Amino acid sequence: MRAPTPKHEKRGKQSFFCVLFLMGVLASGLSLGGVRLYGLYLEHRLADCMKKIESVGDRYAILEERHASLMSPSRIYNYAKSELHMVAASEIEVIKLISESYKGAETANAPGGTGAAGPGKLASLIVGTANAGD
Repeated sequence: MRAPTPKHEKRGKQSFFCVLFLMGVLASGLSLGGVRLYGLYLEHRLADCMKKIESVGDRYAILEERHASLMSPSRIYNYAKSELHMVAASEIEVIKLISESYKGAETANAPGGTGAAGPGKLASLIVGTANAGD
């Protein structure tokens, strides 16, 4: 009588499943490595994009600071005085409206107290009322 062969020495379907399992593990490892390399590539591109965004933000801050300095009231006043030869007004007249319906206007410095007449009734419908927000 012959002794039965141990399980680890048997040949057949078990070795086929073992090879198939190892091939699956190998394929999984390769795909995981590929995904990791693609992740590193995307991380590099993201860092590059963030660097570009930061440089554009720095440039925007510089331009905003320059715009603020160019729009400062003292700079505008000095430019108007030196380059455009503008001077402060000496004769200023103030016009007051007598009523809401624009029936007449008077100047503050005029001796008679009345000036040119305002728009008529038809024109007052189109013109409307002026306020500080306009």
